Amino acid sequence: MKKSLIINNLEFAQKKQKLADSFAVSDLTRLAEVLAPHDKNIRPATIHFELTGVCKQFSQPGLHLRIKTELPVICQRCLDEMLISIDLSFDYLISDTTIDALDDNDEMDWLEADNEMNLQELIEDELLLAMPLAPAHEENCSKSSMQSGEKPNPFAVLKGKIK
Repeated sequence: MKKSLIINNLEFAQKKQKLADSFAVSDLTRLAEVLAPHDKNIRPATIHFELTGVCKQFSQPGLHLRIKTELPVICQRCLDEMLISIDLSFDYLISDTTIDALDDNDEMDWLEADNEMNLQELIEDELLLAMPLAPAHEENCSKSSMQSGEKPNPFAVLKGKIK
């Protein structure tokens, strides 16, 4: 059963509330589409998150979001399934208007004040942005021993025929 996590982000931040929860990756349809098909022998991936309301820079209310999960993907070298560990941390300022000082700040993001912010959508967006474009095993990949230099050069045969 898909649960929806709707919060008033400004009120949540101002009251310095805290929410820690988890949900199945299958609740996030866009993310589920880019992951490896679910193997019945492996437990479904779970996304764990913690959201904390804080008072940040410029005396603005803000949110701190931490996301931890392991997601099944397909290795682009060997085409076997593998798990990637993701541990993300984000700081957001909440405001009705964009804050010019954040344009050059890579450590802070801006969120518009919203009475009905969907937390699952925010988490899904951040996970999609964090996904590697071409995931591959770092070690022990079944095809990692094959190097591009090992293939025979098709023009080497012609080289011997030219005099």
